[in-house]
Amino acid sequence: MFKMKPQRGTLWLAIVVLVVGVAAFFDGHKYPGDIEAHERSNIMLALSILVSGVLTIVATSRMWFKHLWHDRYGRR
Repeated sequence: MFKMKPQRGTLWLAIVVLVVGVAAFFDGHKYPGDIEAHERSNIMLALSILVSGVLTIVATSRMWFKHLWHDRYGRR
């Protein structure tokens, strides 16, 4: 029977990207006087949140878009 489930690999990749972005953020804010590192880490965090969000949408695309609610190829 056809079941709509999110793609696990893509969801795990989204989690990994988010964790790497948070780690880069905390690493960049380690030294209070390094303003350039702060700016780079803020950009890295923003990009990782953006990529993680896109990966989450891709992983759950069958639930978002009604035209994908079918089992066209008959996989089991």
